Amino acid sequence: MGLLLNGKWVPLEAAPLPRPASPNDRVNLGFIGFGIRGNILMEAIKKTGQANLVAVSDCYQGHLLRAKERTEGKIDTNFAQYKALLDRKDIDAVILAPPDHQHLPMVLDSLAAGKDVYIEKPMTHRVEDGPKIIEAVKRYKRVLQAGSQGRSSYLQKKAHEIVASGQLGKVSKVIASYNRNSSNGAWNYPIPPDLKEGVNFNWKEWLGNAPNVAYNPERVFRYRKYWDYSGGISTDLFVHLITSIHFIMEATVPTSVMATGGILVRKDGREVPDTLDALFVYPEEFNVNMGATFNNASVPDQGMTFLGTNGSLTLMGSSFTVAPENHKEGYSYAIDSWPKSLQDEFMNTGDHRTEAYPPLNEEGTVSYKDTGTDSVVLHTLEFLDCVRSRKECSENAVVGHHAAAAGHMVNLAYRSGKKMVWDAASDTAREA
Repeated sequence: MGLLLNGKWVPLEAAPLPRPASPNDRVNLGFIGFGIRGNILMEAIKKTGQANLVAVSDCYQGHLLRAKERTEGKIDTNFAQYKALLDRKDIDAVILAPPDHQHLPMVLDSLAAGKDVYIEKPMTHRVEDGPKIIEAVKRYKRVLQAGSQGRSSYLQKKAHEIVASGQLGKVSKVIASYNRNSSNGAWNYPIPPDLKEGVNFNWKEWLGNAPNVAYNPERVFRYRKYWDYSGGISTDLFVHLITSIHFIMEATVPTSVMATGGILVRKDGREVPDTLDALFVYPEEFNVNMGATFNNASVPDQGMTFLGTNGSLTLMGSSFTVAPENHKEGYSYAIDSWPKSLQDEFMNTGDHRTEAYPPLNEEGTVSYKDTGTDSVVLHTLEFLDCVRSRKECSENAVVGHHAAAAGHMVNLAYRSGKKMVWDAASDTAREA
């Protein structure tokens, strides 16, 4: 992490990674789903030096070949039979990174098989899935970490510290956005040219419990565009922002959510919106305005601004800035219609002798930049530590459920056109 003073970054020491563990002390890992995220997670875990990479299962053999390349041919591969991987006694924990619709069955199967679980965000595909996972974690006494890694970064921990200290005063509003403007960013990912269903790809296994439709590679590699497999913007991008806001603000779950949006530009067969805006109301007495579009990225692609009575904190990707708030009253505008003598009397008596608190001082603005270990490495490292210690992870099943649930509330509000409220008794959402 670095600190910006007088326009220059001053590096701050970051905690080093632990020494690599001996093979016998490492966690034996299996991977289920080795697409974009599974590939990234494997590389992060290798950097921790705390795990043995035992086996990987995927519905596309090209992904399995890539896993072999990533491990110099050492990892075992399992084509489209994830339950066979779970039957292995030499695997302690699993890294799950399949499409969203497979999260619930794979998490429940993994827990029942006695495996600890790292599950990519969003933890759930439907809001009602969360309590089922929470119950299973308790019943089987397993460790679970949901995978929205930003909260493990040094940067967000510092942001949490600043907000919790009261330096910003009362934070009553958060503005958040996540924008893109590319076909790839809008989930039109390339489809492997060698893909052949029934040869090197298993459509039935990939489909799982989703509605039975004809094989379509578009649905496989661009699954976030379809409701059957994903929640679109809200559960992909918003959940990252929501998880960070919940952490930084020490919040739980919104009491109500309203949303609007639509498919305004990217009319490419997608079912989910390319533009989405939501308003969250939290019981901790703050509101969140959150928006995203896939049609313009001139505004920074990912950002959150926490507005307090004494200052603001703006977090953009790998840096944030804290700026003091200028409490200028501006009486001259409000009393300009008074007689001049009365204005002078007012401004020079009582508490009105000055028009403002001290003006905003640029030297009071402080910026931090994260130059330490990547947050994905830190997040997976915490999971591996918890597997060995049996401690609860920071982004446990309850935290993961509530972050995903807030995203699901957005989609429910968008699709119904109605305000959604949180029902604490059932730990799920309903229409207002």
